Amino acid sequence: MTSKERSTIQENIVKLYLRLNGYISTGLIIHSPEKTISGEIDIIAIRFPYHNQNDTEHNSSTFLEIPNSIDVIIGEVKSHGISLKFNKSLRNENLIPLSKVIKWIGLFKEEQIHEIAQNLLLLIKPVENSNKTSFSSLIIKTEFGQISVRPILFSPESISNISKTDKFVGWQEINNFLWSCLCPANIREECGTRYDFSAWGSGISEIVKAYKNRQLLQNRFTTITELYNDINL
Repeated sequence: MTSKERSTIQENIVKLYLRLNGYISTGLIIHSPEKTISGEIDIIAIRFPYHNQNDTEHNSSTFLEIPNSIDVIIGEVKSHGISLKFNKSLRNENLIPLSKVIKWIGLFKEEQIHEIAQNLLLLIKPVENSNKTSFSSLIIKTEFGQISVRPILFSPESISNISKTDKFVGWQEINNFLWSCLCPANIREECGTRYDFSAWGSGISEIVKAYKNRQLLQNRFTTITELYNDINL
C-alpha cells in the first residue's frame, strides 16, 4: 500500500468518524487569483443541535466536546510523523485563504468575515509547548443562533496522549468509537448491523467492511496497520 493510499484511508476514516458523530463533511479547494490552488482543507464538517441517533443505540463521542449549537469543524488530517499543525495556507497572516473558507461555509455575514478570520487565526497558529486539554472554539452570534467554529487536528496513525501537544483526535479515540458504532456484540432492536456495506459509499465502505468482518468474532483492531492490511486484502 502506498503512502497516498494510506493517506486516503486516513481522511476517509476521519470522515466516517465524524459521520457517525452526526456531522456532514466535505473537503475544500481554496482558489487564488493566480489561477492556482492556494490551499486545501481536508475536512469541513457541520453538525446541527437536534441531531439524534437513538435508534442505533450509541451516542456521539464525549471526546469531541460537541456543543449544544450548530457546530462547524475545520479539520486537518495528519499522518504519523507529520507536525500536528494546520497547513501554512490557513496560517497566512493576510487572512485571505481563511476568509475564503469562512465565506464558503455560508453561515456568516460579509461584515463578520474579517473578525472571524482574525480570531480563528489565533486558534490555528501553533504555540510552542502548548498542551491544551480541550478543543479551542469561537462562539459566534448569528441570525441562526450561536454557532461554534472549531479547528481540530486529526491524526489516525497517532496515539492521543503525545506530550506537549494540544488535544487532537488520534487512533485510540477513532478506533474505539467506530468499534462501538459498527461492531456491537449483540443484535440491536431498531437497526441492523449486517447489510450491503457498499451503501456507505466509495472509500468509506471499504473501512466499514473491514470493521464488520471482525464483528462476529469480536476481534478488535489494535493498530491502524491492521486496518490497512485488512483493506489491502
